[in-house]
Amino acid sequence: MYNHKLGAGSKKVYDTLHEDLQTVITWGLKKCAVDFTLYEGHRPPAKQLEYFKKGRKLDHRTGKYVIVNKKAVITNVDGYHIKGKHNYSPSHAVDLRAYVPDKDQLTWDIPHLTYIAASFVMIGEFLFEKGEISHKLRWGGNWDMDGDLADNKLYDRPHLEIYKP
Repeated sequence: MYNHKLGAGSKKVYDTLHEDLQTVITWGLKKCAVDFTLYEGHRPPAKQLEYFKKGRKLDHRTGKYVIVNKKAVITNVDGYHIKGKHNYSPSHAVDLRAYVPDKDQLTWDIPHLTYIAASFVMIGEFLFEKGEISHKLRWGGNWDMDGDLADNKLYDRPHLEIYKP
């Protein structure tokens, strides 16, 4: 059993989350071997649009954003016309960072985020089966939930979201 704690910044993010995510995170603090921080929960439409613009520029003739750098694109959700899981209040998604031993800074290190995500998805499954939460969890490193971590078109490994099965 672990006894990780949320810092002040993580608590602010935690307060923006759907109660099912809060329940899973509370369990994760005790059950996940890798310590973590909550990076982002609810995201207002203006912030979502900032992320949407990455790798795009506005075509003034059409009034639409067009991709100019595919590698820089991080989302296809603009927060206005299309809402993402972060845009709900309370938020249906959370982004995490890992605390990695012997590293001074928080990280989006793939093996550690994968471990955290697997722990959270299993905790979520357990709690869902017990009827303690009403949603399941999906991870941004395995969107289709088929176990093949190499077949995604977009990776968002810090991202966990709730969904109705």
